[in-house]
Amino acid sequence: MQLRRESLPYIVLIMAVFAAYANVYGNGFLLDDLVLAVQNRLLLQWRDLPQLLGHLSLYGTGLPGGFFRPAQEFLFFLVYQVFGFSAAAFHGVNVLLQACAACLVYAFGRRLGCGIFTAFSAALIWGVHPLNTEAITYISGSADPLYVIFTLLGLLSLFPDFAPRNFLKAGAFFILALASKESAVVFPALAVFTLFLVSEERLKPATYIRTWPLWVIMAAYFVLLHIVYGGQGMMAANASGNSLYAHDIAMRVFTSIATLPTYLGLMLWPHNLHMERTFLVYPGVIAFPSVWAGLALVGAALVQMAWGRGKRGLALTWGLLWFAAAFSPYSGVIKPINALIAEHWMYLPCIGLALGFSQTIALCVEKNKSRHLRPGIATAVFFAAAALGVVTFRQNRVWRDPVTFYTHIIDCGVKSGRAYSSFGQYYFDIGAYKKAEEQFQKAVAHPSPLPSLQMTIVHMHLAFIALNVRPNGQGIIGPHEIKQALPDAPHISAAISEFKKTLAIDPDYYWADVFLAEIYNYQGHLSKAGFYLRRAREIRKTGRNINDLL
Repeated sequence: MQLRRESLPYIVLIMAVFAAYANVYGNGFLLDDLVLAVQNRLLLQWRDLPQLLGHLSLYGTGLPGGFFRPAQEFLFFLVYQVFGFSAAAFHGVNVLLQACAACLVYAFGRRLGCGIFTAFSAALIWGVHPLNTEAITYISGSADPLYVIFTLLGLLSLFPDFAPRNFLKAGAFFILALASKESAVVFPALAVFTLFLVSEERLKPATYIRTWPLWVIMAAYFVLLHIVYGGQGMMAANASGNSLYAHDIAMRVFTSIATLPTYLGLMLWPHNLHMERTFLVYPGVIAFPSVWAGLALVGAALVQMAWGRGKRGLALTWGLLWFAAAFSPYSGVIKPINALIAEHWMYLPCIGLALGFSQTIALCVEKNKSRHLRPGIATAVFFAAAALGVVTFRQNRVWRDPVTFYTHIIDCGVKSGRAYSSFGQYYFDIGAYKKAEEQFQKAVAHPSPLPSLQMTIVHMHLAFIALNVRPNGQGIIGPHEIKQALPDAPHISAAISEFKKTLAIDPDYYWADVFLAEIYNYQGHLSKAGFYLRRAREIRKTGRNINDLL
């Protein structure tokens, strides 16, 4: 009977997660799923496993860069070896990971001293919250539940006494978390804050000396990435396209603070969830309400941390410290990152907030002896979880295929060049050229935040559509395909204009020169053809990578 009672919360959590994600199995591969899984040749054979685990995530597709996430790559390898490229299987693994993560959140809450219902409520709300769909419904998002599972296992291994030997065990889980996602570098800080919560000697600096193995592992990880991969493998890119943002730490601080009200709104009222979130870069405070609102949240958090050293305030203080540590890799303050805001970045930070707030409410009810409130709180938790689960269920449909994905983004009122460009690329790949042209034209009309490299691809594809050129059997458009299309091309002058727009953005875009030379040669403008052919030859001589398009 006791065993059944102890296992009941886990059973309910697993059932709730699987119910919320019950409709993901009909979804296909989307976006990075194609690159990280379907096109990854290193997933096919066991003999390629050492290469898979020893290189960055894009190595198996022949592309440069990517992340150093061997644990995620190994997971994909195992799924393929058992199920092949079954999208349903990959989705099922992600849902299973989420169920495991929710159970670990509950177990962690119990270890922290939360009551059964308190820990269960936090784990349930977090487990079915639609803000997590970007990490679970998106196959490529599996890095998030993977690293969080290893992080929670590592923290659980520190209990019950946080003895020095336990930190060595936690270090093993820390390494696995780092192998899952680079964001796990926050593990030592989370261990320190967890020790702060449970230790009676939390105000003595000597209490935290025992965490030294974790900090050594973190330092070794950074050294490894810089020596072996030249600093690649981590989130680091100027997503805003603003060079001042990349070099002005104050601007990055203000921008990061301005994201906090948006994240809070998504936690409390998760609507219009989508991946393509544009966000402004904020140079300061004056006349920017979002920055002021963010500063107010930071100020309230600091007041709570200063006040919340007693029993009632300690749990919330810990939750805020957890959030700050878990959010730090995504703030862009230390180093510019590959986006300014993203929903899946709340996956780990929200765990601390959920447990901290749940425990704070429970302690307030206990202190005030308001036991009559407990049925009402339980009812509220049930309806909140049910409502959030329904939203998650509906959000899963957004990720079904590229049409539903990009249509939803546009329906949410987002006018993003990146979304329009990606939507156009999808239509072009399936041969729906009229629809592709429509989306590419919208990308031109709304270029932000489309990088210049991607805008060159937009103009190249508009040129292809104007020429009515089609890819060959290998999906390639080269000089031969251009030459074949020219006799029946309906809009040669429009194609010339688009190729020249490509060169205006990137004067060294090799294929634009090659294709212009081909067109002018067909028209009999030999001097112009020779001009662009010489330009192409000069670009080739520089050793520049000319495989951008082919």
